Amino acid sequence: MSAAVGALLLISTTVSAQVANRVVGPTDPATGFPVGLIDERGTSLAPCVTDIVLCLAGTTLPNLALPPSVPGNFPAEFFYSLADAHLDIPGSTVALLRVGIEGTFVNAPLVQAGQQVLFGRVRVRIRGGLTVGGTYRITHPYGVLNAVAVSVAGVGTIDQTVDLGCVAALVTAGICPPFTPILTSTPWPFLIWDPAVAPAAPAGFIGAPGIPHAVVGSPTGTNLFSVKGPNVSALTTLFSVAGKRIDFTPPKATITSPLAGATVSGTVPVTATATDNVGVTSLQIQLDDINLGLASASSPLTVSWNTTLSTAGSHRLTAIAHDLAGNVGTSAVVLVTVNNAAPPPPPPPPPGPLVQTPDVVGRPLADAQSRIAAVHLTSTFTSAHSANTKVGEVISQSHARNTLVPSGSNVALVVSLGP
Repeated sequence: MSAAVGALLLISTTVSAQVANRVVGPTDPATGFPVGLIDERGTSLAPCVTDIVLCLAGTTLPNLALPPSVPGNFPAEFFYSLADAHLDIPGSTVALLRVGIEGTFVNAPLVQAGQQVLFGRVRVRIRGGLTVGGTYRITHPYGVLNAVAVSVAGVGTIDQTVDLGCVAALVTAGICPPFTPILTSTPWPFLIWDPAVAPAAPAGFIGAPGIPHAVVGSPTGTNLFSVKGPNVSALTTLFSVAGKRIDFTPPKATITSPLAGATVSGTVPVTATATDNVGVTSLQIQLDDINLGLASASSPLTVSWNTTLSTAGSHRLTAIAHDLAGNVGTSAVVLVTVNNAAPPPPPPPPPGPLVQTPDVVGRPLADAQSRIAAVHLTSTFTSAHSANTKVGEVISQSHARNTLVPSGSNVALVVSLGP
């Protein structure tokens, strides 16, 4: 678990009694915004700035190859939670409900340190299809609004936005941060995709923008958007939702080869696996707490270990995995023994049965070799001059006649070259 996420859990002891089950996490020094928010139902959300589509961040998303930072690498506007619902009202060009918790800057689109704004928003915007002067009852997940349609550009319009929390005026006045005023804003708890209704939300997120879906989260169970009044009766239970969950679960890493207690030598493969509830971003194998080979962005990972470069004896193998939220999981230690000592030479073959050496002195070489082979002995020869032995005949043999020697033994012969 990252330090920031751990701090988010600990901060709950400082929340006022009024909203004791809501949590504003500590401020991230890199961005100036809370590392996360937790609602009264336990849904934990981080700033959603990591995905162009799922965070509804448009082209203002920071460089994902670099860590978020203010002012250098952060969008001018983002959301912790966002839920939009649209109604089909005849004659209207837009009939929108937007609820969520938004972050921006006092002088947005300028991204400036010390100017962070964080507020909860409830917006109802209906243009056209309404009777000017008519009163409309608008029901949404966080309450009921009775509004009178006014004429804007000649059409009946309701356009109301309520922002509560650390709005620009409070930031300018030095009241925020801390960001605790957000706890009393309206859109709590967060609206999330109903887990009982398919499809499931993308891993690590509470929903997906642009995909209408049933939701849960209304404190009164009113998970809908409806408008009723003169000539209008419209209702939807479908919302487009954005929000990135805070992941508290570290990945699980395991060394699968070699097995604990193994004795290894030479070059051996070391294999590790990792799993995570959202996704593994890095898997590294370590030998005695030092990286062994390169890390992988996926699982499994296999690296080669040249054990001849390690000392003889016990060594520790571990695997370390990281996930999308920055959580770290370390495997159990696998102890192995390195032994690269040369093995002892094989024992000599057992001796064969004893045989008698034939007498081949004075015989021609070919005859002598034939007689020796006939009793399962081998022979070699050298040459020497002899005044008493004909050319090509055996002058002497290494084993005397009838000597008992093991089968397969060699009989060395000296063959005459003549005088």
